Amino acid sequence: MSERANESSARRGLSPQQAIGLVARREFTTQVRSRSFAVGIVISLVIFGVYALIFQFIGSRTSSDSLGVTPAAQSMVPALHQAATVAGRTLTVVDVSAAEGAEQLQSGDLDAVLDHPSGWTLTGRDAVGSELQVLVSTVVRQATLDQALQAAGQNPATVAAAGAVAVQTLEPEDPERGQRLGLAIVTSVLLFMSLIGYGSAVAQGVVEEKSSRVVELLLSTIRPLHLLAGKVLGLGAVGLLQLLILGAIGVVVGSVTGVLSAPSAAGPALVAAVIWYLLGFFLYASVYAAAGSMVSRQEELQSLVAPIMFPLLLPFIFAVSVLPGDPRNTLATVLSFVPFFSPTLMPARQALGVAPWWQVLIAILLTAATIVAVVAVAARIYRNSVLRTGARVSWSEALRSS
Repeated sequence: MSERANESSARRGLSPQQAIGLVARREFTTQVRSRSFAVGIVISLVIFGVYALIFQFIGSRTSSDSLGVTPAAQSMVPALHQAATVAGRTLTVVDVSAAEGAEQLQSGDLDAVLDHPSGWTLTGRDAVGSELQVLVSTVVRQATLDQALQAAGQNPATVAAAGAVAVQTLEPEDPERGQRLGLAIVTSVLLFMSLIGYGSAVAQGVVEEKSSRVVELLLSTIRPLHLLAGKVLGLGAVGLLQLLILGAIGVVVGSVTGVLSAPSAAGPALVAAVIWYLLGFFLYASVYAAAGSMVSRQEELQSLVAPIMFPLLLPFIFAVSVLPGDPRNTLATVLSFVPFFSPTLMPARQALGVAPWWQVLIAILLTAATIVAVVAVAARIYRNSVLRTGARVSWSEALRSS
């Protein structure tokens, strides 16, 4: 089959570059001109907007508390307000009696009630938020300690100064850490969505061409390897274009709204996202294309592509749940060198400023070497399977030497 395709290509005068470019342009123009491309961008923006609103709502809810204070606990009110201000929390104090506090707890108007019948009690409806517990407990404990010191003839301020701990760091504090954290999460989400979305598009496109027998016409003039390369390059360019559009819109919106006070910080993160998108896409798209060539119907495809999502999902979870609280997490650092995990984890670590250049370079080289190996195997599977219709092609048949 390859010899016949080579002869046909020679007759048509198509060089490998021309054949790959022809397929890539076809895939790119078809996708970009479709309504789904514009709709995909809009949907992505809506999803990010909804997530931003949800996180903002959750943040405002978790950083504010309403506390009922009975007459017996009024002495703590000034210290509670001061502690809340220092902690960056919004504390609404309501004067209530014990009975009124119980009623407002039941109705949900109050988060907790502080009372001092004989000992200090902090009452909630079914639970009391941990941060509110810490704030109230700290204030009450400090007030009790101050009273005990004064009774013993000691100055609380002097004792507190003697026990103060000075906090210092070996490296200066990064003033852009919060923005770096946001960029890391956004970068991970964008890469995850792009790799999943356009990787799956490669597999679906292969199955559609195979089921409609279009691939037989294409392979009469183009070698299987050139068809595979052109499809991956074309859809990869579409995904990259969407990534750049979403990234540019994000930077502009972030700058206008003040969320991104230093737009220059987004530059390196966006460059890293582009590099890792290209590496990740070539890696995963080859696998998706090979999987798509082994089946003839769309409903058979899911069972093959589902396992491919796991090495994308695992680093994504690490990037959005582990790295924000522990940027130098040992397991995340190790996984960021694993080629199938690197495209999501390494750019997140770069955005957080915890990935030295040599680590990034090693991860890039390892991923590039893996791409070469994966493309070679995927090309063999594609070549042996793409013209096989009907029953699903077995792995032994797909991997046999031609």
